[in-house]
Amino acid sequence: MKEIALKLTGIFLVILTFTGLSAQKISRDLNLDLLVNHAGYVPEASKTVVTKGIVSGKFDVVDISSMKTVFTGSFKSAKGDFGDYSSGDFSSLKKDGHYYIKSDTLRSFPFVVSSTAYRPAMDLIVKYFSLQRCGASNTGYLTPCHVDDGIRMDNGKHQDVSGGWHDASDLRKWVGATIYGMVGLSKTYELDSKSENNRNRILEELLWGNQYFLKMQEPQGYIMNYVGGDVKKHSDSNRWTNNEIGPDGGELKFVKPTAGKSKSDMLIFGSNDDRVIHTDPLDLVGQYNFITAEAIMARITKSSDKAYSEKCLNAAKKCFDWCLTKTYNKETGIIGASMQASLELFKTTGDEKFRTFAVSQASTLKQLQVTGGEGEISGFFRISGDNNEPYKNIWEGCLEIISLCDMVKMFPGHRDSASWKEIISNWANQYIGVITSRNSFGIVPFGLYSGKDPGGNRKAGQYWYRYFMQPELEWWVGINSNLASAGVGLLKASQVLDDPKLKALAQHQLDWITGINPFNSSTVIGIGYNHPKHFPGSTFLPNTTVIPGAVLNGLGGSPEDQPEIGNGSWQISEYWTPMVAYTIWLMAELTSAG
Repeated sequence: MKEIALKLTGIFLVILTFTGLSAQKISRDLNLDLLVNHAGYVPEASKTVVTKGIVSGKFDVVDISSMKTVFTGSFKSAKGDFGDYSSGDFSSLKKDGHYYIKSDTLRSFPFVVSSTAYRPAMDLIVKYFSLQRCGASNTGYLTPCHVDDGIRMDNGKHQDVSGGWHDASDLRKWVGATIYGMVGLSKTYELDSKSENNRNRILEELLWGNQYFLKMQEPQGYIMNYVGGDVKKHSDSNRWTNNEIGPDGGELKFVKPTAGKSKSDMLIFGSNDDRVIHTDPLDLVGQYNFITAEAIMARITKSSDKAYSEKCLNAAKKCFDWCLTKTYNKETGIIGASMQASLELFKTTGDEKFRTFAVSQASTLKQLQVTGGEGEISGFFRISGDNNEPYKNIWEGCLEIISLCDMVKMFPGHRDSASWKEIISNWANQYIGVITSRNSFGIVPFGLYSGKDPGGNRKAGQYWYRYFMQPELEWWVGINSNLASAGVGLLKASQVLDDPKLKALAQHQLDWITGINPFNSSTVIGIGYNHPKHFPGSTFLPNTTVIPGAVLNGLGGSPEDQPEIGNGSWQISEYWTPMVAYTIWLMAELTSAG
C-alpha cells in the first residue's frame, strides 16, 4: 500500500492505492435497476425481482417502516431472447407491508404486499372509463360531447346512439373495441364481491356504457358497427361536434349509386356535423362479446331492476339467435367468443340449449388444436378449418382457453371434461410454457408463424415466433391486451389443472405491464413510474388529455423483436379499450385467487 498526503486549502486528502483492487465509487445516486411490479403483489402471489446482466449475488427485501431486512435471496442468471438477465424469487414474503429491494448499489422502486394491492389501480381504471364517457355525462373529461350522435349511413336519418365511451386517445366509438370495456368491468364486478362500494361504482359505469350498446342493436338482433369512425377517409369522423341535431333530423344525403362504389362514396354532407353511424353488422366476435356483456348485465341487475335485467337478457338472446343464422368456417376467434357468450347465457338462464352449444363448440375447437410429437411445439390453434396458419389476435385474446376453463369448473362431471382439460394442458404446457421459458420475464408470445421468419430469428420446432407485432406492418400495437388476456387464461388454467406454475406465469404477464420490463416502465397511467410518453390524438383539438387509469397499448418491438418504448407513438402510447379491460380483469382474478 502506498500513502500520499496532499494539503489542499487546509484539508488533508488521503488517497489509498491498492494493488489489484479498485475502491468502490461513493455516490448518493440511486441505481434503480432492480425491477419489481410497481403496483405490488397480493400475499400468495409469485414475486420476482429482475435485473439486467449476469448477477450472482444476493438481494435483500427491506421493510420500509422498520428499515429491517425481512428476506434475503439470491439471483440466478440466464441467457434469453431479450439478452442476459438475472432474477430472484421472494414469493415466500407474504406479510402485508411496504418494501423495497436492494443489492449492493442497486435498488428497486418501493412496492406493497397486500390483499388489496391492486385496488388503487382497479379504482383508477374504473375512473378512467368515467373520464372517457361520451355524451352529456357528469364525468367525461370534456362533457358534454357528441350528444348529436348520429346519422344512419343506410338512410340518412338521425338515430340517438349517444352515450358509451370514447375508445383509445380518440373520439371514436368502435363497438368491437369498446364492448371489451363491458366484459372487463362486468367480470371485475362479479369477482369483487367483498366491497359493495367498489361494486356500486363499477355498476354505475356499466350502466352508462351499456346505454350505447343497447342503442346500437337493430330490430333483427345484430349490433351495428360504430359511430365516429372512418366514413370516406381515415379519421374524418374522429372529431368534436356542435352537440346539435341537424334540421329534420340530419342532412346526410346520397348521390345515385354508381357501379363499383361503396355506400360511403355515395354520401354528401350538408351543414350538419352529426357523425355517421355505420349501420352494417359488427363482426361475429363482437356480436358474441355483446351477448356476453348483456347476459352478465341481466344477471347482476336482476334483483335491483327486474325490467332492465329482462331488457338486457332479451337483447342477448335476440343477438344470439341472429348469430346462429350466420355461417363461418370453424374460426378459433369466433369459437372462443361464442363459447363465452353461451356460458354466460347458461349461467343467467339455466337453459340447457346454451350448454349444449358451448359443448359443441368445444368439440370443434379441439379439431383446430395442433398436436405434435415430443420435441415439437404444439398446443396452439389454427386460424380456421381451412387456414392452417397459427391463430393470433392482439385483442380477441384467449377467450377459447378462458371459456374451456370455465366449462371445466361449471360442468366437472361432464363426459367431455377430461378432453377439455387435455386441450387446456396442451396449450399451457406444450405452447405457452415452451416460449415463456425462453425469456427472462416469462411473457407469452404474440404468436407463431409458418413460412418465412417474420423478424427476430426466433424458432420453435418448425415455426417462427415473435413476442411483438411486426412494426413494419401498416397497423400494429403494443402487447398489453395479449399479455393480460393470456394472464386470465393461465390463472384459470392453473386452477383447473392444479398447477401453481401457471399461476406464476399469469402473474408475470401483469408484472411486465406494471414495471418488470427492460424499461422499468409501468404502462398503467397513475400507477408506478417511467410511463411511456403520452399520445394525445392527432386529428382534433383539443386533444385527449392524460387520463389516470389508462392502460396503454403497451411496449412494442423492433423488426428484430426486441422491446421498444417508443416516443409517444399511437402504437405504444394510445389508450385502447381491450388493453384496459383485460388488465382490470386480470387484476381482479389475481386478487380473488389470493
